[in-house]
Amino acid sequence: MKRIAILGGTFNPTHIMHIRPAVEVQEAFNLDRIDFVPCATPPHKKENGLLSFELRNRMIRAAINRYPDFRVNELEAERSGPSYTYDTLQDYKKKEGDCELFFIMGSIDLPTLADWHRGLELIEHTNIIVLARSDADEKQFNTLCPQYWPEHTALAPADNITAGYTVGDHSIYFLQQPRIDVSATLIRERWMQDRDISYLVPDSVHKIMHDYADIITECWGDAQNCS
Repeated sequence: MKRIAILGGTFNPTHIMHIRPAVEVQEAFNLDRIDFVPCATPPHKKENGLLSFELRNRMIRAAINRYPDFRVNELEAERSGPSYTYDTLQDYKKKEGDCELFFIMGSIDLPTLADWHRGLELIEHTNIIVLARSDADEKQFNTLCPQYWPEHTALAPADNITAGYTVGDHSIYFLQQPRIDVSATLIRERWMQDRDISYLVPDSVHKIMHDYADIITECWGDAQNCS
């Protein structure tokens, strides 16, 4: 049975803390592939300042080019309306057939999961991997998971998977990772200040950003003017 992980996001732009966590997940869970799924219409974010789907997609492909088990899935651009994770999982179940799915999310998003579209139902369709972002995250994980899913069974820690719970046919895992304080917001701020973003984004992404510098600056500048 294929083991496929899904890493979604706006990727506005792709940076090192999109790629490095995927490497950590691949090593920890021995997956057949990891799919980067760029969000076409984010349900929880303003589209103002969001680069075109085509340009964001191009950056992701450039960033993962060296990893044979990493791919881009453009399925969210094929749907109309907001890009909901729940709907994406249903698409995967239809198109991939018999496979084991893993949904990757940052610990910063776990407290808001109940507010997502059918967020607490995600675990009925996929395993969930929660990536550590701070030292306090594991405690929060162990507080929230039993609240979200009272019918759970605790899992024993193993290697970098320091906590986890089984809920029905799937599990949610807490995975430690190297933590580097890099975000898309930081990249955009430094870009607009004409500061050096070397080593914050892959070199291949940096080149694309320079090739499309005028378009990117106009888009992100409009967002700043409207904020």
